[in-house]
Amino acid sequence: MKSVSALTVGAILLLGCSSEPSSAQPGAMDRLSAYDTIDVCLYRETTPTGRQTCIGEYQAACERLSPNGDTTAGLLQCAAEEYEAWDRWLSDAYRDLREGLPEPSVAQLREAQRSWMAHRDLDCEFMAGLYAGGSLENVERATCQVRKTAERAIEFMRWETAYPTD
Repeated sequence: MKSVSALTVGAILLLGCSSEPSSAQPGAMDRLSAYDTIDVCLYRETTPTGRQTCIGEYQAACERLSPNGDTTAGLLQCAAEEYEAWDRWLSDAYRDLREGLPEPSVAQLREAQRSWMAHRDLDCEFMAGLYAGGSLENVERATCQVRKTAERAIEFMRWETAYPTD
């Protein structure tokens, strides 16, 4: 049994080093970027199931540690930071997977990805629509985008190692 929760680890990671200056008080530690936080988590969690725990880790810690993390604007900012990081992971995983495939499979992967993107967007619009007109509408859309993009990135990482290429 672990004595430190994943959320606590996320909070610790956010307090690590970053190449960007912190807007916190003088002497405060800079925090890791969303990308670096996810990188550490993916290094720690090497199985697809374990990697699922990385989804939302940055966002949750960002919301707790940011001065305005509990406001709608803060929630959206934290989600946007995590989304951008997962989108980068997804792009890298897509590229890595594509590089080992024969051309017919590359074309199929491209079509599958386009279809997946449309499906993700429709799912997230549906979920956001459950809060139509409320302050949580945009938060739900953003959180859904993070979750689905992260799941796809993790799926591509698994595919790259699980299936034969070339």
